[in-house]
Amino acid sequence: MTNPAPPVKVVDTRANIIAWAKWSVANKAHFTYSEGNNRMTALGHYPPVFPQTSDCSAFVTWLYWISGALDPNGGSAYTATYYGRQGYTGTLLTHGQHISANVAVPGDVVVYGAYPGQHTALIVQAQGLDILTVSHGGPTGQSPIYCWVNKPTHLPQNGYPVDGRQPQTFLRFNTNAMYLVHTPPL
Repeated sequence: MTNPAPPVKVVDTRANIIAWAKWSVANKAHFTYSEGNNRMTALGHYPPVFPQTSDCSAFVTWLYWISGALDPNGGSAYTATYYGRQGYTGTLLTHGQHISANVAVPGDVVVYGAYPGQHTALIVQAQGLDILTVSHGGPTGQSPIYCWVNKPTHLPQNGYPVDGRQPQTFLRFNTNAMYLVHTPPL
């Protein structure tokens, strides 16, 4: 009789994804936005090599990768399929679980525009429909920045811009750890 395998401890990386997004805002000099540049060279390299140039979807993908989460584009962390620097806003739309805005939580993603999408950002704060994101290449062209999905009605705007593009699709991805989790530097 063989002993059963020990239970696997599942680690959720959601808090780590948010921490990396906030770290990116605080260290925005490490990032440059380039439209259509969906190949972030830091994918697969730890510690990350900076500066990095990417578009919005590569940035969101990088946040998931650096945090140890499964690939939001549907690829595997162990293959070169997507974490091998493929994917775009449309692959996020096709692989994410579509949710309504009122259930969105930090670590979820918003995509602006109809398929294949115009822009994507990571949610870092949500109180009802007052949803704050970290947006790389957002409406002001600065990257990465804090940006509201829509004008907040219950929280102070704090000088952050509002994106507001329509339609807005909210997505949830599996944030369970796929491999070693990296935390942001202090």
